[in-house]
Amino acid sequence: MREYKQFSYEERIKLAQLMQSESSIPKIALGLGRSRTTIDRELKRNAAPPGEYWPDTAQKKAQERRLRGNLLDRDAALQGFVLTQLRCHYWTPEQIAGHLRSQQDSLRRISHETIYAWIYGDTQRAEKLWKFLPRHKAKRGRRKSKGAGQGRIPNRISIHERPKVVQKGKEFGHWEGDLMAFMRNSRHILVLRERTTMFTLSIPLQSKRAHNTAQALIDLLKELPPGARKTLTLDNGGEFAAHGALFESLGLQSYFCDPYASWQKGGIENTNGRLRRDLPRNTDINAMERKEFDETLENYNMTPRKKLNWRTPLQAFTKNLHRVALQT
Repeated sequence: MREYKQFSYEERIKLAQLMQSESSIPKIALGLGRSRTTIDRELKRNAAPPGEYWPDTAQKKAQERRLRGNLLDRDAALQGFVLTQLRCHYWTPEQIAGHLRSQQDSLRRISHETIYAWIYGDTQRAEKLWKFLPRHKAKRGRRKSKGAGQGRIPNRISIHERPKVVQKGKEFGHWEGDLMAFMRNSRHILVLRERTTMFTLSIPLQSKRAHNTAQALIDLLKELPPGARKTLTLDNGGEFAAHGALFESLGLQSYFCDPYASWQKGGIENTNGRLRRDLPRNTDINAMERKEFDETLENYNMTPRKKLNWRTPLQAFTKNLHRVALQT
């Protein structure tokens, strides 16, 4: 994502000159090396009176706005809504901003970048709100991935032989699978994610032995119609060595990522990161009540997603499942 750069006073002088010469917005944008959207925003926010643009007035209005601080510090109702969704429901800033933009009219709209700026800003630093974000990072930025190892998988089929339609992410019924580890790798859960709807299934494992994992995969998918379980993409962990049982039982073909290429099933990697907020590594999954575990998964599946036009994974999955059922 390209970082937005504030207008300088010199740019505002040049913008005023171009406006007086009656240049069009595209020409002004080209002359300043800015996008049309940026020019439109500058004129809308800092023109005074409406229809007129003076660099001194524009500079003063921009400085006053910065001195007033973040919108969330000035709007108590909006701040309360953001805090509730962040702390209680673990919505991301994008999900909060998308909901405000498309699902309600009572609160002001706000961008996800404004929410991030507020979370990491001076006024909220002591609250450590970043702990409610998917990655729990005290500073913004990407972390390097360590990748994943390759186990000995009998009859392993490479992801490069997987049907091309799967990669496009438009066809329903293609899944990604992974394990999440707890208690120093002594407890595990199996996680499955449907690629197009982001709908997620999960179940605690008694052990991560290959035959136990294969049976858990069968148990999670066997009630779905064939049109809702077409392929499964996995990593190279030995827990998936008995993948052949899925083909024998369900006719489900498995494909395996390249070594050290967990990004090839990035969807479920992201899902695991989000589930970690409710299920930290020190969670004793075996001692956890099943109702509490299911509620955690339900919360994930009922959270609106930008990719789904702010529908929930459950809504998207149910719609596709109904369509598949009508075709069979």
